[in-house]
Amino acid sequence: MATFSQQFLANLGRPQFAQGMFGLGQAIGGIPGQLQQNRLRQQMAQFDTTTLAGRKGMLQSQLEQEENPQQRLALGEKISQIEQQEQAEELRRTQEENVTQLANQIETELEDPLLANLLRSNQATPTQGRAAIQEHNKAKAVAARGKAAQLRYLNSLGLGDSPLKAQIEAGEYEGVDEASFARLVTNMQKSDKEAKLIAELGKRGEVGQQVAEELELGIITASQITDRFQKLSAGEPTTKYTNKQRMVLDGKVVWTADVTKPGQDEFPGYMDPETKEWKPVDAERLQKITKDQQQSLKDIDRSDLIIAATYLGKDSDYTELSKGEQDQAQFKFAFRVNELIRNKEVDSVEEAYEMAYEERGEFKKKGFLHGSLDLVKKIAVRLLTGEVVQNLKKTLTNISKKQNKYRNSKEPQWLLKSN
Repeated sequence: MATFSQQFLANLGRPQFAQGMFGLGQAIGGIPGQLQQNRLRQQMAQFDTTTLAGRKGMLQSQLEQEENPQQRLALGEKISQIEQQEQAEELRRTQEENVTQLANQIETELEDPLLANLLRSNQATPTQGRAAIQEHNKAKAVAARGKAAQLRYLNSLGLGDSPLKAQIEAGEYEGVDEASFARLVTNMQKSDKEAKLIAELGKRGEVGQQVAEELELGIITASQITDRFQKLSAGEPTTKYTNKQRMVLDGKVVWTADVTKPGQDEFPGYMDPETKEWKPVDAERLQKITKDQQQSLKDIDRSDLIIAATYLGKDSDYTELSKGEQDQAQFKFAFRVNELIRNKEVDSVEEAYEMAYEERGEFKKKGFLHGSLDLVKKIAVRLLTGEVVQNLKKTLTNISKKQNKYRNSKEPQWLLKSN
C-alpha cells in the first residue's frame, strides 16, 4: 500500500500548496486544448484570406471541426455568401471575355475601332455591339442579292438621297465583295446620322454650335457630345479659335486658326491630324490654297471620304498608314475626284474614281495640291499618247469579269470577291 510522507501530508493543509497543485492540474488538463488550437492555427495559415477561395477554404475547415450546431449554422451561411460572390465573379469574368471577343470582332470584321474601344471602356453596351454586327451581316446578304435589293436596303436606311444611290443604280456594286459593301453602307449611315446631329446641335445656341464644330473637326466623338455639352454649359474653360481655314502644311491639308487656349495668349495654330489638338505653327510654313481648290475642298463631304476610303482600302500601302495619314489620303483622293469632274476631264463619276485611284501615288507628294494643275497637263499628255487606258471600266462588275486578266497588273482590283 502506498504511503505518503509526513511532509507531503502537512503541505496539503497549507493553502499556498493546494493552490499550486490546482494550477498544475489546470495546466496539465489544458494541454490537449492548446495543441488543438495550435493545429487549427497552422491549418488556417494555409489559406489566403485575401481571396474568396481562401476565405471559403478556411471556413470549411472550421466547419469540419466545429460541433456546436449554432456555430455550424453560422459558418454554413458565411460559406453560402462566399459561393454567391464566386458565382458573380465568374459571371463578370465571362461577360468581360465576351465583350473583349465582341470588340475584337467589330474591330476586325467591321473595321470599326471606335465602336470597339467604346465597348472595351463600357461606353457602349454589348447589345449595341451585337446590333452593329447583325446590321453588318444583313448588309452583306443584301450585297449578294444584286442591285434591286441594294437599292431597297439603301432606301430603308434613309440613304435614298446619298451619292451611293446613283452608283448602285448604275450597277457599280453588283458582284462586289459583300464585306466591303457592308462597311461602305454602315459608314454612310453613320455619316448621315452625324450630319443630322451636327445640324441639330447648331440650333442649340452658342454651346451647341461649338459642340457641333468640335464634332465635325473630330475633336470629340458622338459618344462624348452629352458630356461636352454639360461641361461647356457649366462654364468650363475651353479653347477658342477664330479665322478658321484650310491650308497646306508639309504637304497635308490642315485646319488653321488663331487659337487661344485657357490661360494662354493667342497664337497661330493648326490642328494636328493625328491627335486632333491645336498646336502652334510658324506662319511661314503654311501655304494658301487657291480659290478653285478651296471650292473643291468645300464640295467634299463625309460621304466622299467614305467612298474614297473604300477605293483606297485594298491598297496595302494605304492600310499600313496611320489614322491621320489615311485621313489625308482620303481627303486628297476626294479632292482629285471633284477636280476631275469640275474640269470635265471624265465622262462619269465612276471614271473619276477610277482615274483618282490610278493617280493615288501622287497623293504622297508634299506638293500635290499646288502641283495639281501640272498633274492635269501630264495626264492629258498621257491620254493623248495612249499611256492611260481610255476605255476605263464603267462598273465594278466589269472589273470582276476581267479579274484574271488584270490579276498581275496595276489596275485596281479591290472590292472584288476572292476566288
